Amino acid sequence: MLQTADLRHHCAVSVAALIFLGIGTGLASLMLGASVFGMPMFYSYFSSPLVVLLNLLPPVLLTLLLYWATGRSWIGFAVPALAVLTLSAVSFFKVQIRNEPLVFSDYRLVSEAGDSMAGYSLDVNWKIWAAAVYAAVGTVAAFLLLRHKPQVKTRLIGAVFILVVSILMYGFLYTNDHIYAKAKGSYEISPWSSTEKYIARGFVYPFILSIGDPAAKLPPGYQKDSAAEILTAYGDDAIPEGEKVNIICLMLESYADLSVFDTIDFNVDVYGPLHALQEESLSGSLVVNVFAGGTVDTERAFLTGYTLPGEFMTPVNSYVDYFRIEGYHTEGFHSGDGWYYDRKTVNMNLGFDSYYYLEDFQGSRRWDDYFFPKVLELYEARDQERPYFSYSLSYQNHGPYDSEKTSDTMYIRKGALSDASYNILNNYLEGISDTTRRAADFIDYFRGRSEPVVVVLFGDHKPWLGNNHEVYRELGIDTDSKSVQGFYNLYNTPWLIWANDAARAVLGSDFTGDGGDFSPCFLMNRLFEACAWSGNGYMKAANELKSYVPVVSTSTGFFEENGAVTEELSDKAGAVYENFRRIEYFWKNNDAE
Repeated sequence: MLQTADLRHHCAVSVAALIFLGIGTGLASLMLGASVFGMPMFYSYFSSPLVVLLNLLPPVLLTLLLYWATGRSWIGFAVPALAVLTLSAVSFFKVQIRNEPLVFSDYRLVSEAGDSMAGYSLDVNWKIWAAAVYAAVGTVAAFLLLRHKPQVKTRLIGAVFILVVSILMYGFLYTNDHIYAKAKGSYEISPWSSTEKYIARGFVYPFILSIGDPAAKLPPGYQKDSAAEILTAYGDDAIPEGEKVNIICLMLESYADLSVFDTIDFNVDVYGPLHALQEESLSGSLVVNVFAGGTVDTERAFLTGYTLPGEFMTPVNSYVDYFRIEGYHTEGFHSGDGWYYDRKTVNMNLGFDSYYYLEDFQGSRRWDDYFFPKVLELYEARDQERPYFSYSLSYQNHGPYDSEKTSDTMYIRKGALSDASYNILNNYLEGISDTTRRAADFIDYFRGRSEPVVVVLFGDHKPWLGNNHEVYRELGIDTDSKSVQGFYNLYNTPWLIWANDAARAVLGSDFTGDGGDFSPCFLMNRLFEACAWSGNGYMKAANELKSYVPVVSTSTGFFEENGAVTEELSDKAGAVYENFRRIEYFWKNNDAE
């Protein structure tokens, strides 16, 4: 009979124990993956053997791979456990703050993570501590009890075997759409929420699935030559020489009109200047893809017209580039850092002649008392022999907002709000009040100017107002994405297009009225429509899609057709959408001029 000392050095015992420990890592990850839905979601995973299998297999295989590769049981357990549980915890916190899970492409934002998370309060509950304790105890146990050191030949065979199995599993299991549709827990989730669809499948499985960038995936039926012919058939039109008005676009951080919610008791007319501007502008709502963060999604959808913007680390066709080709000087300013979201690289790839950040100016500030004057300064310094296209985005009103104290000005009446929620909301509205007044003053600057100017102003996403929508919930605002109204409450932001008298005269348009609700990838189309410009072939194709499907929500996978939310488009709208996807892929993946 084997003694305890013998068992410690027995290969089969080590492998069996590591499989057991790897399963434990997977279960701890599932517990964290349930996120804000807690243990009911965790228990629901076990109603689907596929969910359990697809989440447990990767940590088990990774544990065995590291064991064979290093010959050390404790390393085989510790490294995968640390990696899997750390990623699971990050996703756990990200859902709290931004209502979105961790995906593979977030690796690009590791350097920004500390800045992004600064100031947010994180719910470090018992699940986080349990996962940490499990990882620590498991590592010590593996170090003390699993002492077998396999021979080099055995290690090589084992490692190669695990790698081959992993590659086959990824190709046949983890990228299989049919399996994805079946593999979900029994917890009732919203059909409109990609976050809930993700969480319903655990963490490890959907995270692996996210490795495949949807923006880089070939659309069904794509053929390069065919897509090129279809795009060419639309034809490119230039902007008429006599109509090349100056365009100034402003995207405002976390800018949302909360006065639409009648449960907020305003003490100050925070949005008065905005509503006055809307009365003399073309205006509507954007249905954006992000909440409380992810500014770059709205930004790049607007600048490119892509439903799936991508990373743009090389030059790419865009609307910015169209303006440049049309003879416009293209520039802009962000009252933030150029490294954030790789803007310093990406903006030049989009076709900007010049783009500026805080580090480019001495004495610069992140706040709107610096932002709006700087945009005007750049405008006045422009080459007046050329038409001008400017896109700038602010930083003021970026969350989080202090929950401990607030200003003496009561922008709202406290009512039944908790002290923390009142402070958060009042602090947010203090910044919004300042932004709104400055935006109105900015537009006033151009009223009497002789040169034609059109201003496009819009918000990037709704504000963070407490973890898990805490302030929204206290106000009785529906943020349950199981309902269509809850989804719109989370993802709507205002937009407006204003023109001075000189621009209205040149373009023959009054730029007023209800401009409609649509995805941010169609906002530039709405500007061209207001200016009576046809645009290039890509914009014409996008116009056709917009006429059938004004909302393409990449965050949820739903569409809006004929005023109704749907996951399944009609045959006609579906054909237009699939045709556009092929055109979009072609235009995105062929060299910009």
